[in-house]
Amino acid sequence: MLWSLFIAILLSFSFRIVQIVIGLIYKQHLRFSVYYWGIMVIIASLLIKNTYVYSFPKNLSTALPLFLIILIVNCLISRSSGYSPAGRFDRFNFVIIYPVLEEIAFRGLALPVLTRHHSLGRIHHTPVIELSFAVIITAALFAVSHLQYYKLNSQSIRFMIFAFAGGLFFGLITQMTESIMLTIPLHIAFNGSAAFYAYLIAKKQSNSMYS
Repeated sequence: MLWSLFIAILLSFSFRIVQIVIGLIYKQHLRFSVYYWGIMVIIASLLIKNTYVYSFPKNLSTALPLFLIILIVNCLISRSSGYSPAGRFDRFNFVIIYPVLEEIAFRGLALPVLTRHHSLGRIHHTPVIELSFAVIITAALFAVSHLQYYKLNSQSIRFMIFAFAGGLFFGLITQMTESIMLTIPLHIAFNGSAAFYAYLIAKKQSNSMYS
């Protein structure tokens, strides 16, 4: 179990590790750290066995209603997330690259590594939701991992709260389907709508300054 937890933690903070290494070797490429991280994550997905990365979703009839509910909620609450990527490069990474790579790292790799242990992978039933400790752990790691991108302050705490909630629901979908094929579009939808709202707010503020 300890080894699985170590791998999950290593995957969670692998972006920061890659960023540090690039900073030591070739600082001019620091802004491209996410792409180097992506290469590492994809290699890991090919080396680690029994992952949820390339598998086709199971239990689709059960998961799809929840998928649609989360999709709608995503698009509504993202307005309050506070995320505000600036510039085309950052927006593209925020909307497409980070969601794909984070889903591979957290739900595609870390989650199945943890669920291999019965005590972590066993599903606990409640009147509201069915979760395993593996989902809760990966959601917590997903939340804390956002400190790789932001300094600890009131804004990043809000990011972490949103990330923890998203990690729970994305983990639940992955747990049901044993695949990340549904969570990737959910993650992209959240980040995309957050970026869109931020763009509209910035444009409105800009127009008000010159009116």
